[in-house]
Amino acid sequence: MVSEPARHVALVTGANHGIGAATAEALAGNGCAVVCTYWTIDDPVDPAVPDVYRVNRAKTADEVVDRIRERGGDAVAFAEDLTDPAAAHRLFDHAERVFGPVDVLINNATGWVQDTFSPAVVDRHGRAMQPVTASTWGLSLRSTRWHRRC
Repeated sequence: MVSEPARHVALVTGANHGIGAATAEALAGNGCAVVCTYWTIDDPVDPAVPDVYRVNRAKTADEVVDRIRERGGDAVAFAEDLTDPAAAHRLFDHAERVFGPVDVLINNATGWVQDTFSPAVVDRHGRAMQPVTASTWGLSLRSTRWHRRC
C-alpha cells in the first residue's frame, strides 16, 4: 500500500491582492493548504501610489480564500500587523492550529514601508520610513520553533 504524501501548508503574507493573492491561489491549486495573511491599510491619496493599489490594500483576503475554496482548495484568511515583532509567532500558531505545521513561507509583505534598506529617513516622495531592526520579521521568525535549520 502506497501512502499519499503529506499535504504542504503555506503561509503567504500580503495575500489580499496582487502577487500575494496570485501566489496563494497557485499554491492552493497545487494542493497546499494556505493561510492568506493580510493587513488592511487605509492609505491617504498619494500621487506616487496608484489608486488601484491603494484600494486593494484596504481589502481583506476573503475574496482570495473564496476563490481558492470554489476550486476545491483549503484556505483561511488571517489579519496580522507585520510591524509587530510578535506577529510571526501568532501567524505560525494560527496556521498550525488550523492546518498543521507550516513548511512553505512566502514573505510577500513585510510590514515595512518602501525603500527601508535605504539610509535615508524619508523616501523620494517625502514619506517617513521605518528602519529595519533586529525586532522585525526576519529575526522574529528565526527565533520561533518553526524555523528550519538546514
